[in-house]
Amino acid sequence: MKVSLVMAVYNGEEFLKEALDAALSQTYSNLEIIVVNDGSTDSTKAVLDAVTDSKVKVIHLKENQGAANAMSTGIRQAKGDWIAVQDADDNSLPARIEEQVKHIQKNPRLVGLGTFIECIPGSPKVSQARLRRFAREKNACVSSDQIRKAVYHGCPLTHSSVMFCKDIYFQVGGYSTDFRIAYDYDLWLKLLEKGDIENLPKVLVQYRIRNDSLSHNNNSLATVTEVQIASSRAVARLLSRNIDYLPNVIVIGPQESCERYRDSVVPYCKLNVTSFAGEYQNKQIAAAVKQFKQGEAEAIILLDGYKKEPILNHLAENGLVLNKHVFNLYNFYFAGPQRFYYREMTRGVAQKNQQVR
Repeated sequence: MKVSLVMAVYNGEEFLKEALDAALSQTYSNLEIIVVNDGSTDSTKAVLDAVTDSKVKVIHLKENQGAANAMSTGIRQAKGDWIAVQDADDNSLPARIEEQVKHIQKNPRLVGLGTFIECIPGSPKVSQARLRRFAREKNACVSSDQIRKAVYHGCPLTHSSVMFCKDIYFQVGGYSTDFRIAYDYDLWLKLLEKGDIENLPKVLVQYRIRNDSLSHNNNSLATVTEVQIASSRAVARLLSRNIDYLPNVIVIGPQESCERYRDSVVPYCKLNVTSFAGEYQNKQIAAAVKQFKQGEAEAIILLDGYKKEPILNHLAENGLVLNKHVFNLYNFYFAGPQRFYYREMTRGVAQKNQQVR
């Protein structure tokens, strides 16, 4: 089958040639490479204009419009039945596409397939401990069942490692330009509604960790908000299958996180939040369970907090099933004096990439 490897790049002069060489080193022959220059202002255009290999098609956009738009532009030009993603600062190992095609052909139920990754540094400041930790997290899921179990709590796939069916991609609406960071996560959630996605348990991609990347700052407000919007939209789609009204949900979590979810996430999701319960408010949590059992809510959304595990256990004891009746969403939370930093970040005083421990 023909595969189109699509790469979006914005001001990626530092690692672009290495990424292109990796794409061109693939052992799989029926492959085209499409690179979309998303309005770069550095020497990216010169690097791409110097490419002479006939496998490579370059598209220059006049203005930067974001990675989701750039990837969509490339995919609309793709001739392949399957799309392979490679970010412009990552490397595909030579057998990557060949190994993925073999696995997909043996498993026709799949709509997507990722691989295990090796993390490499994008700057000397990235520690080996961080590289190993990130790789462990991204290589944690293999089977579609494992991915489905984890997917509402965050992204279990690495963008640069995934191949997906182009027809299904268009059926679900493709990448959404609503997202600057979580556009890939949103796509995986939508693809999983059409079929299975697995991770091939072989290291076939070198994934570069950079300190200046928003997506690697998992505690930034922008990242958390986009992840919660994407997962909440997926929850809404799931709950809406058998009803003709906005699903009613109850949200449990730290007070500050509930307030942020109400203000920054709910307006962008087709969910009706009937009430909020603080993670330390046992009476409110008991009332939430009662409301659910009485049919006043289709589900409970639990935001990560210090009391997450006891609350999950309590909900399970009352017959609520994870990813059916209760959905645990990724969140960062604050206590004690750290609340000051939360307030400052929400007011836009702190830098968007500031790390708060």
